[in-house]
Amino acid sequence: MLKKLHCRIFLFLLTLSGSSLYAQQNNSGSYDIELSITPLAESTIGPRKSLMGAGSDDSKNYIAGLLRVGYHYNETWSFGAGVGYSHQNITTTSAIVDPSVERMQYSSELSIWEFPLDARVKFLKYLYANAGPLLHFQQNANSYVDKQHGIGFHIGLGAKVPLSQQFAVLLSPNYKMYSLIPFQSGRNYDRVQALGITVGVNYKFAK
Repeated sequence: MLKKLHCRIFLFLLTLSGSSLYAQQNNSGSYDIELSITPLAESTIGPRKSLMGAGSDDSKNYIAGLLRVGYHYNETWSFGAGVGYSHQNITTTSAIVDPSVERMQYSSELSIWEFPLDARVKFLKYLYANAGPLLHFQQNANSYVDKQHGIGFHIGLGAKVPLSQQFAVLLSPNYKMYSLIPFQSGRNYDRVQALGITVGVNYKFAK
């Protein structure tokens, strides 16, 4: 009786291992496409260290979108590349020249094309973490903020919940810094930083 039970447990574990291996092999080498938007974000603009008496830039209405193509190396790791676009409104306050004179304010817009690369690691079934470099180029002219041509980085933590074998939805808080390495030189270079929440939909191509 005990021998039969051991045999059944062994067969069950063998079947489970085979199923798990098949699932990993089934995901390995597959591709997916992801469309996401960042409707909620807090953005800051300025040099790394605040300058006493210098002007300031306040960002409002930051929004971003991204189209990403991913490659599943295995069940845990995937790698992606994408093209994105972000836009925000900026209010620039002039520097203090004379404390008795009211500081001037100017309104402008900042639009940036983004080309991120990322590595994504999956854990706890539905959760993932991702990070990677971000190549970006400023799309419009802006006289008040240093030109945002350069290399930045992005990092995030998210949840991806499948709706079917092909479709899934995702939610991800994330952080981005632009112009970590600006293509133009200068002291106290303006760097855009954004902390936001991204929502999106993912489609996995059938193998």
